[in-house]
Amino acid sequence: MTKFFISTLFIVTLFSCQTNQKFDKTRWAEEADLTTFPTRKYMIDDLVQNYQLRGKTYHQLVELLGPPQSKFDSTLRVYYNIDVDYGSDIDPVYMKILSIEFNKDTIVRNYEVQEWKK
Repeated sequence: MTKFFISTLFIVTLFSCQTNQKFDKTRWAEEADLTTFPTRKYMIDDLVQNYQLRGKTYHQLVELLGPPQSKFDSTLRVYYNIDVDYGSDIDPVYMKILSIEFNKDTIVRNYEVQEWKK
């Protein structure tokens, strides 16, 4: 009975460490295969709830989050991949991104977390 309790406690602790982690700049930047970022999905809630993104300049945003996965161009938007699932194909079947919109002075105007499923 004691072994069962200890095993269950270990598993619960392991899974609770995987969800809703505090934002950490170094861990946010950790990149895996195919330009995926395995820890971002656990930090995104803390990032958008506890960090003031609106009002930051493009350079301040890059200082905080690193370079985006898209280039800053005429759309005045950049994207950060949060979670990508390729399934068994070369094309993604699921994507979660942080979309950030800037004004003409390259200051964050708005942002949102978007999800897409095939």
